[in-house]
Amino acid sequence: MEKTAIILAPDDRGLQPVFGIPAVRRLALLILQMGLRAVHIVGHVNPLTAILSDLLPPQAFHQLDDPSSLDRVAEGLALLDEERVLVLKANLVIDRHSLARLIEAGNNSGLYYMEAVGENGAERLYVCSPADLVSVFRGLWSLDSSYFTIPDKAQLVRGVAGLPYAADKGEEQTRSAEAKLIAALSFQTAAGDGFLARHFDRRISRAISERLARTRATPNQITLGGMTIGLIGAYLLSWPGYWSHLIGSLLFLFCVIVDGVDGEVARLTVQETRFGHYLDIITDNIVHGAIFAGIAFGLYHDTGDGGYLRALWFLMGGFGLSIVAVYHCILRRSPDELRRSPITIRLMTLLASRDFAYLVVVLAIFNRLSWFLIGAAAGSYLFAAALWIISIREKANA
Repeated sequence: MEKTAIILAPDDRGLQPVFGIPAVRRLALLILQMGLRAVHIVGHVNPLTAILSDLLPPQAFHQLDDPSSLDRVAEGLALLDEERVLVLKANLVIDRHSLARLIEAGNNSGLYYMEAVGENGAERLYVCSPADLVSVFRGLWSLDSSYFTIPDKAQLVRGVAGLPYAADKGEEQTRSAEAKLIAALSFQTAAGDGFLARHFDRRISRAISERLARTRATPNQITLGGMTIGLIGAYLLSWPGYWSHLIGSLLFLFCVIVDGVDGEVARLTVQETRFGHYLDIITDNIVHGAIFAGIAFGLYHDTGDGGYLRALWFLMGGFGLSIVAVYHCILRRSPDELRRSPITIRLMTLLASRDFAYLVVVLAIFNRLSWFLIGAAAGSYLFAAALWIISIREKANA
């Protein structure tokens, strides 16, 4: 179903910066990332053109000084009868999770809205049909409910963490909007986080992300910085001696915590990209391989036992089999197929969890890293075998 977004700008409040990005630009970036067909800006567009011209074509800007001309603008957009239209104000601040909820609900027929509470009262954002567009335009432009002819049939969809939020001018408004975006991060990462990541890692990473999001640091720079920390940890683990192993394991744990920062900063600053996603996956695997190798070489240097190096080769074989199994049993399947396989979803969650970094630290404290190496070597083959068995059984029962 085709979807179009219309951002109303009856004033210049859309210029209010949130994490250094004007609110209206944040909206446009987020909407484009979510794959909507087109974005239109309606209202006092002159101050907005300079900050949006690299994202939207000239025909997307519709100057409007007189609200009585809203009908003409609505007709000029030439929307399809069956199209669904997202309509919102330029000063709204919303996270991807909440906006996705509204858009998903709006796939059904009818009128859906979210309430955006700000210091100066409540505003709304809607998903509607073209038939309701003029009424929605008038109500949002004036914030006068008497303009609405359809309030009774509108269905409420709730956001998360106090979002969406109607930002006005001022430092206090900016801080309030930023705090809500920080709080909303936990809803976006909860599904893939392990217990320790959810209750410990994310508390630290969000504190770091909040500060870095106000700097010029890019998510990809943070990803590479985290990888560097992990590789230093692996290097120390490869040395002989108790303290080098303990410090190396602690650096690996810090790398795991920092690994959440790049994605959080990307969401806060609307810089999520496909390249960044794959860079994160590649650097994670590089660090994991280096940590396994570092532990094996560290144990070998401590004891002179070549069995640890053979265990490393055995582990690398299981690691390769796991990659092949993930590709064939998870990545090649459609999202609908995966949703019908709760066991596979649990295995995916187990794979994504990096709580094992805490185990590495604990075993380093008790000088038992050999247990981790042997357990990881055996576990990699068990994981690959479990994925293949589950996949074969599900195909047989389909």
